[in-house]
Amino acid sequence: MTSRPVAANNNYQLSVAAAYTDLDTDQPLDLLVCNGRMLQPAAKVGFLDGVLTITGDSCFISQIPKGQSPPSTELENVRKQKGTLLLQELLVFQGQNLRPAGGSVFQRRALVELADHRFAVIESVADNLTMQQFADDLIELGARNALYLDMGDWDEGWYKTGSQVVKLGNRRTETARQSNWLVFARQASSTE
Repeated sequence: MTSRPVAANNNYQLSVAAAYTDLDTDQPLDLLVCNGRMLQPAAKVGFLDGVLTITGDSCFISQIPKGQSPPSTELENVRKQKGTLLLQELLVFQGQNLRPAGGSVFQRRALVELADHRFAVIESVADNLTMQQFADDLIELGARNALYLDMGDWDEGWYKTGSQVVKLGNRRTETARQSNWLVFARQASSTE
C-alpha cells in the first residue's frame, strides 16, 4: 500500500514498512508497481536484488541481478493483473544466505517464505544484528526465501491478536515519512 493503513480497519491484520523510502522525495526509493499502477518505472539503485510479486492470491519472492529491473513482460503482467511488485534486498534465496559479513547493526525484519510456501513476517528482538546474522537466523527458522523489509528509524509496524493491536519496531522515529507498507489482510467473504 502507498497510503497509511489504519489499524481500525477490521480486515487489516498486519502492517509493516516495505521498501525503502527515498530521503529526498519521501516516495518509494525504487521500482514499484502498486495495485497495477506503475509508481516507479525502473530500478534506480544498484544494490537491490530481490523482487516481491503479488498477483491475486499469489505471492512470490525472486532474485534479479543487482541494480536491474525484472523483465518488462513480467512488469506488464503484474500491471495488467492489478498486482504489486517491489524491489528490496534479498537475505535468503533457495535456502542460502546471500548477505556478506559485516555492515551496520539494527533490529531486523523480513518477509519470509517457508519451505511449504507459507509466508510470515519475522522481526528480531535484538537490535544489534547484521543482515548476515539475521539471514542465518532465518535459515535456522526454515526460511526458503527472505526479503528484507525497511527498518532502522522506519520500523513502525503492528499486528493484531484478536482485537488488540501490538506495535512492532523499537525506534519509530521516521514514521511520518514512511511511503509504503506491506499489509496482510483477511479476504472478504462472498457474504460480506
